[in-house]
Order: sequence, then structure tokens, then C-alpha cells
Amino acid sequence: MSHMSELSVQQQNEDAELDLNDLEVIFDVLNVYDPNDISHVYPEMGSSEFMLQVGKAWRKVLNIISEPNDTISQNFTIDKKR
Repeated sequence: MSHMSELSVQQQNEDAELDLNDLEVIFDVLNVYDPNDISHVYPEMGSSEFMLQVGKAWRKVLNIISEPNDTISQNFTIDKKR
């Protein structure tokens, strides 16, 4: 494999990794997800089972992006204490 090919593969791998900014965007999307906005187009995305999956994903992303000194407010936003 040539050096250029190796670099291209390495760059693709780096581009595929999620960084903190990516995770914060995902958290924001999960945080405002409303099944009523999509269920008429994709009914399964409004189901109770899907909403449980959204909640689990939201909690996992929250655990990744929050820090010990962060405060989780009542509307589930993160108030950074950095």
C-alpha cells in the first residue's frame, strides 16, 4: 500500500471517530426528540419501545459528555462547570 493510500485510510478512520463536539450535537438532538414530530412518517419512531431506546441512548451520551462538576438542570441540559 502506498503512503498516500495509507494516509487516506488513516484520515477516513479519524473522520469516522466521534469527538466531544459530535457527541454534544447528538445529545442535543436526542434531548429535543419529539415522537409526535416524526411518528406520522415513521410510526415505529413514535413507539414506546423506540422512546425507551432514545432514553437509553440519551443517558449514555449524557454520561460520556458530562463531567463530575456538571449540574443537570430540570430540563435535562448540562450546565458546564469548567
